[in-house]
Amino acid sequence: MGKIIISQNSISKLAALAVMECYGVVGLVPARLGDRFLSLLGKENLSRGVDVKIDGKNVTINLYVILQGGIKVSEVASTIISQVSYKMKKLTGIKNIDVNVVIRGIRREEYLG
Repeated sequence: MGKIIISQNSISKLAALAVMECYGVVGLVPARLGDRFLSLLGKENLSRGVDVKIDGKNVTINLYVILQGGIKVSEVASTIISQVSYKMKKLTGIKNIDVNVVIRGIRREEYLG
């Protein structure tokens, strides 16, 4: 019987899609300065702001996010962790997934009134 291999890039993209479905998330931001520079040059990709580390059967996903102002940060972070863990386990079958959320900023609310 053959093997199924899921690339780091695929895991990053799936995690990014799961994050963007969460209420209160404005976006993902690159974790490293070089990546930020490339995004300024238009070299963005879906998985920016997602860092995946694979160690044997364990996968660690670090997410670098900007959240919407005026919401409870701890609840949004908890939702992100739950959503990404659930989707990754469901879509890939990977059981040992650790998800960490690094909040890089809060975008203030804009009032139109």
